[in-house]
Amino acid sequence: MNQTFSINRFGRLLRKYFTDSRGQLLASLGLLIGCLVVFGAITYQSIPVSVRNTRSILFFALGWPCWYIFTVQQIAGINQKERAINYLMQPASQFEKIALIWLISGLGFIVVYLGLFFLADTIGVSFINNRHWSPDKLVEIRERGSMLKIEPFFNHISMRDIPTSSWVFTALLHSFTLAFALLIRRYTLPLVVIVAFGLLFSGLFINNFLLQNLTGSDTIRSSFPFAEGIAKSPIQKYQYRIVQIPSFIGSQLRYIVGFTAIVLLYITAYVRLKEREI
Repeated sequence: MNQTFSINRFGRLLRKYFTDSRGQLLASLGLLIGCLVVFGAITYQSIPVSVRNTRSILFFALGWPCWYIFTVQQIAGINQKERAINYLMQPASQFEKIALIWLISGLGFIVVYLGLFFLADTIGVSFINNRHWSPDKLVEIRERGSMLKIEPFFNHISMRDIPTSSWVFTALLHSFTLAFALLIRRYTLPLVVIVAFGLLFSGLFINNFLLQNLTGSDTIRSSFPFAEGIAKSPIQKYQYRIVQIPSFIGSQLRYIVGFTAIVLLYITAYVRLKEREI
């Protein structure tokens, strides 16, 4: 039998997890549905143009904290000595144990959240497109140059308006949470957030420091590595100039750095779990 990964063994591990954690998973699902109902009802009560502009904010503003909390919950048991012994002593390889956590907290959450948000958006779009608007609302809609109907959230038109940085942060969120939740055993929920903000501000400072040294300008700033910078014009005091690197090179560098960071964070999580077992 393969000592690294076995379908039958992983299936038994997965069934045991669902049996032991059924109550917690159902509670998390109920809370997520409740949040979507409440915030979705608020969002889709607005006029079409407002809904179109705010539902992407709802998608990320609700998804990020829920994903973070759910991932930390899955690690919480391993951070407790008694529960960690029960989990780590199960007849499964280390790879299968970390794969289970990744599957439940990563891919599992994504599938459930996307499915629920798709359902909520479908209901909301149907409500908007078939709504009978009052005369005052019709005037407001015309003044803002809005159409009476909107398209679903999950189409290429809506997706292309979402900033790339939002997708980058989303891609990094799970691997970062998984790695640092295994590194920080006590007060995990608040401390990982503090570490994340600390690293974020440190990264912005280092990025701008390097950018200023490379360009010789004290006024240039950039909010993201390998992205455009904004510098004060040396000729006209109150005007600014945008400094860009070729978009293809910038995109490739961001993809390489982001992919490398995700891989290293998952490796860190695996090594940390292996240390716990030893």
